[in-house]
Amino acid sequence: MQIISGDIKTVAIVGSGVAGLTAARFLQNAGLTCEIFEKSQKLGGVWAAGYHAFGLQVPRSFYEFPDYPMPENYPNLPSGEQVWAYLEDYAHHFQIFDKIRFNCIVKQLEPIPENRWILHYANQDTGETIQKEFDFVVVSTGLYSNPYIPPIPNREVFSGKVLHSSGYQSPDLLKDRRVVVVGFGKSALDIATDAVQWATDVTLVFRNAYWPVPLRVLGLIDFRVIFLNRLIGGFLPLYQRPYKWEKNFHKYFSGLIWGFWRFVELLLQLQYSLKESNSTPSHPAESGVFAHGFIPRNETYKLMRQGAIQVQRTTIEQFTPSGLDLANGVHLESDVVIFGTGWQPNYSFLPAAFQSTVDEDGAYLYRHIIHPDLPGLAFIGWASTFSNSLTTHLEVIWLIHLLKGKIQLPEPEVMWQEISQMKHWKRSFIPPVAGRGSLLQTHMWHYHDELLGDLSINPYRKSNPITEWLQDYRPADYRDLVTEMASLTWESQVKP
Repeated sequence: MQIISGDIKTVAIVGSGVAGLTAARFLQNAGLTCEIFEKSQKLGGVWAAGYHAFGLQVPRSFYEFPDYPMPENYPNLPSGEQVWAYLEDYAHHFQIFDKIRFNCIVKQLEPIPENRWILHYANQDTGETIQKEFDFVVVSTGLYSNPYIPPIPNREVFSGKVLHSSGYQSPDLLKDRRVVVVGFGKSALDIATDAVQWATDVTLVFRNAYWPVPLRVLGLIDFRVIFLNRLIGGFLPLYQRPYKWEKNFHKYFSGLIWGFWRFVELLLQLQYSLKESNSTPSHPAESGVFAHGFIPRNETYKLMRQGAIQVQRTTIEQFTPSGLDLANGVHLESDVVIFGTGWQPNYSFLPAAFQSTVDEDGAYLYRHIIHPDLPGLAFIGWASTFSNSLTTHLEVIWLIHLLKGKIQLPEPEVMWQEISQMKHWKRSFIPPVAGRGSLLQTHMWHYHDELLGDLSINPYRKSNPITEWLQDYRPADYRDLVTEMASLTWESQVKP
């Protein structure tokens, strides 16, 4: 067993989004001195600089902090500005704001003996490059650090404007213009939908379509009933370490499971008329919800069917002076090309021991938190689920137990073996995507159970067996646990 505790007193936190703020609050409460390093002028991560008209795609009850609900006057799907204001209020309420060093870019994490670190950072206000030692480092930069635009030949000859979705800050850019949006993720579809109001024509170019997840299936059934409770969890591709009942269910009722997902696909086809908009995914729904599950706006697919958003399901060959040549032989005249092609994590400041183990499909970590060869470093907020704020809270609680010596890490070779098994598991059913190492999505409650199981804390948070099996899990279900953690005297034992 590896023990990480003892003399840890100072913690550097890189990033001030949801994960960084959560980590700072609870680590500070546990008696540790924290400093948060934020590269921009505002806290909030992606919520500080989202595209025009962006917002939360899941109901607010899924994204709020367990013991700090969003304001009652917020809509079910708050805007990006509302989420950012909520995060800033959280930072002030829990006295985190003053711990943030804004405009400070972390350039390097240099390991030194006893699992400690020298953090090299550039202060953009003063121009200084500064070094500071810390006992422990939490990386909370997440999966959305660097905007990604694929390299397409002859971009320099294009006479129009090219930008990433994060650069779309005003519809004035689109007024009376011919607009091409590239991609099929949430941001690409949102921007194409928004552009219809302003542009002379809008074309959506994508190679692969992904399964939409409606807030209400057929306008009637809350998606959480179908995708996010323990009973339906038995229909998912088996977790890496499934419960015995799940293994037996898959063994004896595989036909029922297959039929369930074909029925789900039929419902989604009917609700969105996917064939009519040439947007039927090529991969099955049971794996698709792990790769690119998203909740679209109600009007998006209707605009695609009507032709207000023209669809080109192909790839881009090259830029031309007036637009784009597509692989299907079509030439698109365009004034503005917006790439909703996602983000890439920033590994540049991390030590070579980390970077050398990153695969094409992302970084794989023990419990999605710890690199086996760098136990003085934790990654919070790198696991992607349908309730990232809840996942982040449980990860931080797990981490504090580790730092306070309540749990210990296995030996590195045991953790590497566990990671190898995780790779095999994920690659067996999740389509090949850049961030596959971080994806958990609808398996989030398995992951949450596992984190709490490590701490000998009861993972079952519902009031009775019926609700435990049939209701979805959301942050409020863990409110009592989070409240207890926030008030805990860490010299005492944690109650199960």
